[in-house]
Amino acid sequence: MSLTDDMRQASRLDTWARQCAAALVLVRYCNLHEDPKFSPWFEQHREHLSRSVDLATRICRQGTERSAEIEDDVAALRVSLGEVIDGSDPDGPPFETEVVDHLVLATEVLDFVAAPDELDELQEVFERAEELAEAAREMGERDFPGGEWEVVDFVGLENEARHADLAELRSIQQGGRDPNPANLLSRSESLARQYADVVEKCYSDEDAGRS
Repeated sequence: MSLTDDMRQASRLDTWARQCAAALVLVRYCNLHEDPKFSPWFEQHREHLSRSVDLATRICRQGTERSAEIEDDVAALRVSLGEVIDGSDPDGPPFETEVVDHLVLATEVLDFVAAPDELDELQEVFERAEELAEAAREMGERDFPGGEWEVVDFVGLENEARHADLAELRSIQQGGRDPNPANLLSRSESLARQYADVVEKCYSDEDAGRS
């Protein structure tokens, strides 16, 4: 299935399902905060990635009922993410640049969650995810220590995950069933572990300004 087909599917989803589809992208690509290279220079970045993933998980778990508390948290975190990004050094260590790219994805997801009728913004989220997935594959092939990486087709996995998410959300909606967030989240969390491993292994302490 192509991105065009998946966007057609997304256009048929209700508000929560669209928000959930975007939040799952954030879960897949922002679960980087256990990387030790965040310390000591990038603790704010770590905190905001962690908060972003926590909030994305809550969005998926809230079900179809809108939560005013989550809406308030989305707005507050979006402002705080912008401040961290603006305060980052564009000429800083390579690891900082990498992390900021992921914070930008988080802001794009939150922007869409706040305005779930803006399907162009959802498409931008999906396209950003594909860019990160492709970059991770190239990085693994080029920089994995010892050249021992077993190549992972992150773009293929991302496309499969996105299509499966949208199909499951559509099925839930059509069947009038209560969603099972655990099923949705487990698929994204599995990809997230593979993705985070490549980022952690392919950036050195020197890349993070630690040596």
